[in-house]
Amino acid sequence: DVVMNHMANAFAFENHREGATPFAMHETQEYKLVIRDNESELVATPAGPQPYADFWYNNTWDPDGSYGGPVYGKWGESQIDMGHGTYTWSDFHHNG
Repeated sequence: DVVMNHMANAFAFENHREGATPFAMHETQEYKLVIRDNESELVATPAGPQPYADFWYNNTWDPDGSYGGPVYGKWGESQIDMGHGTYTWSDFHHNG
């Protein structure tokens, strides 16, 4: 909980900086992460200025990428991700 709450302080989803982000099944491109922090509070990393020194986000969309972890269907059932497109090079999942 502490990590998730801190991440919520550091990141927001594009077009949803204020308030909650609506739930959506990710059948199209996922939400883009944006930084909430002031630029002066960011850490210099090889990936550029970031909120965390050890975990970097990257908003580069990979149209051929697939999600490597377990995925779940609309009713919570386990499924194999047959889709394509994700943020392959990001340490954070963009779908929240």
